[in-house]
Amino acid sequence: MSTADQPLGLRERKKRATRDALAGAALRMAADRGIENVTVEAVTEAVGVSVRTFFNYFPCLEDAITRSCRDNAERMRRAVLDAPEELSALGALREAIAQELAHIEEDHERWELQTAVLKRNPSLLPGFLAAQGADERALVAVVAERLGQDPDSDLHPRLLAYVTIAAVRAAVELWVASGRTHTFESTYREAFASLAAGLSD
Repeated sequence: MSTADQPLGLRERKKRATRDALAGAALRMAADRGIENVTVEAVTEAVGVSVRTFFNYFPCLEDAITRSCRDNAERMRRAVLDAPEELSALGALREAIAQELAHIEEDHERWELQTAVLKRNPSLLPGFLAAQGADERALVAVVAERLGQDPDSDLHPRLLAYVTIAAVRAAVELWVASGRTHTFESTYREAFASLAAGLSD
């Protein structure tokens, strides 16, 4: 069993549940009221925890909305590095990201709420984009680590990471645009099959 597949301990599950509850409450309130009408106190009251607990997970309210999951980069790193040696780097990325998106069909409401909040509050975009940029750099670094290459001077890790991000984005956008009439996994796998085939006509 790989590190990425090992079950979380009770303490870690409780911490993740609390973080998810806080992020979810903040996001729903921002979508309903506008972020200018949401306070940390209101979020913690809705979840039933203290303000101090909120700041154990997030440095500010905006971070709870734009960066609800802070440990996905480390999970991704472990999953890519622990993937079977016979898998290509692209295959390792495909499976690692599939684990992260395993619950997307049940969690699509959060994605849609986040998109709506970002559209209504452009001031949140810099933080959101900064978080995405950090995730992209982490992806380049782990691909380079798996391949034994330099993330700063070798092209291949950067290229693999960026085409992977594009494939995931295309799969999510198509799945949403189609009204989620097909499973996300089928669209996701089709995107990566096209990548592996070289995007031939």
